[in-house]
Amino acid sequence: MSSSAMASNAILAKARAMYGKCLTDSDYKQLMDCRNVSEVASYLKSRTSYKSALTGLDENDVHRGQLEPMLKQNIYFDVFALSRYAKDKALVFSDFIISEMEIEQIMRCLMLVNIGRSDEYVYTMPLSLDKFRKISLKKLTGVRTYDDLADALYGSKYHAVLQKHRPKDGERINIAQIEADLNNQNYATVMKTIENGKNKSDRDELRDVLAAMLDFRNISSIIRLKKYYKYDQSRIKPLLIPYGRLAGRTLDELCAAESVQEVFEISRSTYLGRLMSKLRYNDQSQMTSSMISMYCRHHLRLSPNPTIVMVSYIYLKEIELKNIINIIEATRYGLSAEEKAKLLVR
Repeated sequence: MSSSAMASNAILAKARAMYGKCLTDSDYKQLMDCRNVSEVASYLKSRTSYKSALTGLDENDVHRGQLEPMLKQNIYFDVFALSRYAKDKALVFSDFIISEMEIEQIMRCLMLVNIGRSDEYVYTMPLSLDKFRKISLKKLTGVRTYDDLADALYGSKYHAVLQKHRPKDGERINIAQIEADLNNQNYATVMKTIENGKNKSDRDELRDVLAAMLDFRNISSIIRLKKYYKYDQSRIKPLLIPYGRLAGRTLDELCAAESVQEVFEISRSTYLGRLMSKLRYNDQSQMTSSMISMYCRHHLRLSPNPTIVMVSYIYLKEIELKNIINIIEATRYGLSAEEKAKLLVR
């Protein structure tokens, strides 16, 4: 067996074994029955795969701002564990996922700068991740202005985007467009790698899976921008990432829709309609996560492609983390177990 085939088999086995350690229905029930954040932390630390990420945590003196970055370490460690076996396209996809994590941290720092609370970044920074990244999170802790952030990212692939959108005196930071451009850059890199692939079957499957998840993301963005910000087509279109499977004309129709309900109606006429009819969610904001969860669970179980299995596992783990954070928040505010259950995506 070639080294490439051995690496592929290793990723398939490792990712599926990791998925076997994800939270079960019983775990979620126990977490939803917790009366306070300390009990949630204690259960995660003693009964789940998050034990190593929470080593050293005093569960009797914990708050969400401390717990969330520690829990995220679990995802980071899994990404790097799988990356050890990655070759060729799989390695590019692991870089893609790491870049998504980096963009998340850049945007968190930028939003704190925008509201004058940049000194708070240090409290949410995932310290253990810094050694794996190509940007220094420690540098971000010293950021106080937009120029500071641009300087901290000098030499990275993100610097040009920050320079392009540097606000002039008196201008507001265009946070939405910066985030869109950073994500666009990341998707462009991985899509180019896919298109250059020699194996047509692998190339088509990889493109279809990533493009579908991107379509989910774009539709979610359209709904959010219409529902909460009342954006029109001219403001929405530049914020979308143009690498999905939906035709340009369909995206135009979605952006021009008069209401969120019309967005759903147009979506149901596309290839996404069949998927949407099978979804279970309690709120429109959960739709994208529900679609990705269903899509990734299918591919993680059935796909022979190690890259798709790896990406599916990471996205499922991110959804699990969102569920935990929602449980923590709901517990803080005294919601019942039934109310907490409505916040979860499975």
